[in-house]
This record gives sequence, structure tokens and C-alpha cells, in this order.
Amino acid sequence: MDILNTLRTNKTLQRAIIESALLIAFLVILYLDTVADMVHLWLNSETYSHGLFIIPLTAVLIFARLNRNPIKNNTSQPLSALGILFFSACWLVSELAQINLLAQLSLMAIIPFVVWTLYGFKALWQLKSALLFLFLAVPAGDFLIPHLQQITAVLSIAMIEFFGIPVYSDGLYISIPAGNFLVAEACSGIRFLISSITIAVFYALLYIDSYKRRVVMILSGVLVPILANGMRVFMIIVIAHLGNMEAATGFDHIVYGWVFFSFVMIMLIWLGNALCDQTSSQFNSPVTNQPLTNSPVTNKPKPLAYAVVAIALSIAPFTQYLITQAHPVAKANAQAENVQSINDLYKIGAGQNSASHWAVYFPTADNIQVAALPTNNKVTAYKVEYVTEGGDKELINFENRLFNPDRWSLKSQRKIPLTINGQTVTVQHTKIVNLGTKQRNILLVYKTGEFTSANQWQIKGHQVINKLLQTDFGGQALIISAEQTEVSEAQLLEYFSQFIQQEQ
Repeated sequence: MDILNTLRTNKTLQRAIIESALLIAFLVILYLDTVADMVHLWLNSETYSHGLFIIPLTAVLIFARLNRNPIKNNTSQPLSALGILFFSACWLVSELAQINLLAQLSLMAIIPFVVWTLYGFKALWQLKSALLFLFLAVPAGDFLIPHLQQITAVLSIAMIEFFGIPVYSDGLYISIPAGNFLVAEACSGIRFLISSITIAVFYALLYIDSYKRRVVMILSGVLVPILANGMRVFMIIVIAHLGNMEAATGFDHIVYGWVFFSFVMIMLIWLGNALCDQTSSQFNSPVTNQPLTNSPVTNKPKPLAYAVVAIALSIAPFTQYLITQAHPVAKANAQAENVQSINDLYKIGAGQNSASHWAVYFPTADNIQVAALPTNNKVTAYKVEYVTEGGDKELINFENRLFNPDRWSLKSQRKIPLTINGQTVTVQHTKIVNLGTKQRNILLVYKTGEFTSANQWQIKGHQVINKLLQTDFGGQALIISAEQTEVSEAQLLEYFSQFIQQEQ
């Protein structure tokens, strides 16, 4: 494999690299906030640090694919820029709704249509796998954490019961005679899972030609780390059962994690070697087994295609700029001390009852009001206010919490209808439990403008409309909670109905 020699002698490939670099620079300039959000997570989150390697790995996949199968008789197709316009419009709506994940996915979806417009459908189809691999750069996966926690708990409990160890579980809490365990967010295995998927997909695209074997490899990248993580938690609990709690926690806990991560990587590499195509190299001609020197793309894009791409990419960012100028952001009437006091309750608890204390966490809110309802002092109500949104300051954000996962475990969560003044409002009902067997019910709705619901997508949609109409730049979260032994679910729903009416 002589990549450098090919790059040095292949003028068309050199031009394609320059065009790709210019495209990346153009996208970074026009969609700077979205790119900056991704890069920030790549640099600051261990879960998403793999994103730093996606672009160079994609370049390897593209080079390998073109070197094996050059694209011949390609033609520019400016009409395909309609796809750029569509996904840039999706990006614009996502930015207005503060849905960072959707904005980042929309940005990645623009790139294949740029390739289609400049080099034609043949190029798009030839490079489809590499372009799809780009989507792994999007830092997505936090939404999987609660589900992975549940799966890990179920797997570990099943293995504990199989070996006859006495066990009691409630939510994410696991109790054995030696002590109590919580399948915390750090135990979900999300970092192992995302890294394994990235490696499995890259290996499958680079070394495996059969679609069936690719699917096997990628599914293994999903299933192996999940099963291994359940085994890891099981072994930690078994070590505590046979030895002591100190041997199962602290530094050893981290060591067990890295041991299992290494085990997962070895398993994936072994499986990949078993599935890969042994007869050809991705970087050489399958016929001559010599580096190819002919042009990977035979026809140069038309000047019209360049102009169409530049215009299509610019429309959405320019529109966002005009909207920002026409609708200046309202000034927030922030009450930082009030918000900080509630967030402190979330973190440190309340005196002797800190282990079972309950509080919400909305770190970027403009104001949080808390009060016991006049009809029942056992019920606590929160009104969380966002006058404006921007950056990480969002009404609906993964960082916002309804309970402290270090003190409480999620038992169930569902949407239920609540009739208020003849209208049906969707309410989120969350049940949490702690090691002291206390259970709490939490009811939540969001409010933006005149619309109230717990459906996050509906709320985001109304936020976009309100920002365009300049009627509301933020929103509110109305939350009510009580211990189940003190206030029944039916009573809490009645109190919540009164609370919502009071705020309408």
C-alpha cells in the first residue's frame, strides 16, 4: 500500500482533497455553533472522544473505496441541491428549537447531497458507506443511558440468581447479604458501547464486502459490550459476596472496567478477522494487487454545481442571522441565588435527611420557585422559568434532572392524560425509589406560550413557532411531587390539575 505515492501522482485526487478541505472549512464557518458544540463534546466527554477520529477514518474509507473502484463518467447534478436546502432547513428549525442533536444530524445529512450535487449519484452510491460512517461523529447516546442501566441490572440479577446468591432488587438497586449496589449512570456501559460500535462499523466497512457479514460484525459491536457490561457488574457483586465491599469498589472497580473493555476489543477484533475478506486488500487493485494510479473520479464538477452548492449551504445560516436580528433576544430577569439554592439542595440534600431528600436540578434556569401547596404541606411544587434559551440554556435538556440519581432510582416513567377545564393535557408521571424503600411520584408538564404538555417534541415545535412570532423566547416546567405513602397518585393528580390551572 503506497498512499503517499498515489497522492503525489494523482492530480484528480489532489483536487478532490482540496475541495473536501474547502467544503469542511465552508461548513465550519457557516454552521460554526453546531460544529463548536460537537467539538466541545469530543474534547470534554470521554463518551464522545471517538468523534475526533471519525473524519480521518472516513477519509481512509473514501480513499480505499475509490482506489478499488474508481468512479467513471460521473456528472454534476445541481438539482440534487434541493436535498441541501431541505436538510439546512431542518438545521434551521433545530437551531430555533434548541435541539442540538437534530441540528448536528441535519448538518451531517447535508454532506452526502453536496457529493451528489458536485459528482453525481454514481459518486454518492460508491461512497455511501463512508458518508454514513460520518454520522458516528455526532455525539448521540445519552438517551440510551437509562435503558442501558435497566438492561445491565436485569442481566446481572439474572446471573446472580443463576448462581444461587440471595438477591433483592428494586429499580436499579441490587441488594445482597454483603451490601447494596446501585447500577449508576457510570455503570451503564455507554462509553464501551459507542467505542465498540465505532470500531465494529469501521472494521466492517474497510475489510468486509459481504453485507450479511457486515451486519453480523456491527450487531456484534452492539451486543458484545452490552453482555460484557452485565457480566462486569455481576463479577463486581460476586467479588463483594465472596470477599468484601472494598475489593469490589474504588480503584478495583475501574480496573475491572478496563479489563472488560480490553476483552470486548479483543473479541471484536477476533470476530472481525474471522469475517473479513482475506483475498484482497482495500488499498490495492483486486486484479493486479498493485496501487492504482488512475483518477478515482474521471470528470471535474461543473462551475454551476459549485455555485449552487455555495448558495444552498448559505441560505439557512443567513436566514438564522436575519431572524436573530429581527427578533432580539429578550433580557432574562435572572434570580441566580434562588436557582443556586435549589441546585444546592439537589446536590447536598437537607441535613440529616440528605440521603432521601428530593429536589430538581435545572442549572441554567432563570428562576425556580418552590412552595408547598396550601391544601397539603406534604406536596412540593416547582415552577422552573426560562425567559430565554440559547447555547446549553434549554428548558428541555439532558442535564436537567427531576431527581438525584445518586439518591434515587428510576422505577417507572409514563405519559398519562389529565383533563383540565375540558381539555386533555399530557402529563409525565415518574416514580422513583431509594434504598430506604421510600417511593415518590413526580408529575411534570412543560409550558410555552399558551400550550401545555409533557410531549417534548410538541413543546419544541411550539417553541419554534413562538420564536418566529416573537411571542415567547423560553418556557416553563411545572413539577409537583410527594411521597406515595403520604399522598396517593390520584390525589397528586388532583393537586397538579389545580397547580396547572393556577399558572395558566
